[in-house]
Amino acid sequence: MGTARQAFIALIMIAVLIAGCRSDNQSESNSGDQNSPVIVEINGTPERLSDFERFIKSRLSDFDVPGAQAQDSIDQQKSSLLDKFIERQLIVREALRNKIEPTDEEIRKALEAQHNQTSGTEGDDTTLSTLESSERRIEIFNDLLMLKYQSEVVKDVAVTPQEIEAYYASQSSRYQGRNGFYVREIRMHDEAEAQKVYRQALAKPDDFGVLARQHSEGAMASNGGLIYYEPQQLPPTLEQAITPLKVGSISRVIKSNYGFHIFKLEQRAEPLPLEKVRKEIEDKLLSEKNQQKFDAFRKGMLDKAAIRIHKDRLGFNYLGRLGAQ
Repeated sequence: MGTARQAFIALIMIAVLIAGCRSDNQSESNSGDQNSPVIVEINGTPERLSDFERFIKSRLSDFDVPGAQAQDSIDQQKSSLLDKFIERQLIVREALRNKIEPTDEEIRKALEAQHNQTSGTEGDDTTLSTLESSERRIEIFNDLLMLKYQSEVVKDVAVTPQEIEAYYASQSSRYQGRNGFYVREIRMHDEAEAQKVYRQALAKPDDFGVLARQHSEGAMASNGGLIYYEPQQLPPTLEQAITPLKVGSISRVIKSNYGFHIFKLEQRAEPLPLEKVRKEIEDKLLSEKNQQKFDAFRKGMLDKAAIRIHKDRLGFNYLGRLGAQ
């Protein structure tokens, strides 16, 4: 009898813990600052200034350098962010209403990914420096909610074989008429230095990309000088130097109005059959259809939503496109 009673008490405790976790997750989209003024009501649900300020902090990269902006520009940027905040919160509330929410593991992975992306910076990441860890978790929770709900909205979107074939046919010049070439380029302004690098490239052709990163003054230097050209895209002098090259061979030093060039031919482009690019086309069309469906869904939600903005509590002149009071 005592064992049964203990088991019953344990079940009650587990149920309480589960309910508590559910409550914590649902409240995670809020800051909990009840003293902060309500700046907008979305379908009767209040959104507070502190939540919007946290949202701004997480998106400080959308702003120019503070102090270098006119007030009109600040008003415009904050108004745009408020519109995005309202859209995001509208979807967040809908997701929670439908019991869609990220797991602790998804939140942990998102926090870890964000940390890995910024751990190599010099500490000048304004977004991270102004967000406390608890605030960052709330923003990641909300953004994950929106992404999960977006996935739910577009889960039935598909691309048919006929759509793939029609797109391939409409892009015949891109897929079937390809006769360009992939080259690595080293461009320098000093001829003597260019000749020196040219000799190094001939001695070690496999190191051409490394030499491009080290010495090239061209725009693609960081990519090892790799670039794709279509016929007649280059000045005739340069194209004439590349055309006779065999794959893997290196041109002489060529002078142009842009400096001194050395090319290595990596690959000649060939027509691409449908089966080789089917997955690429399917992914592209699926992404476009997903975006179109979600944009239409979001517009429908906004059109039906009752949005009341308290402009006098914002601290800036609202210039946005949503409902105002």
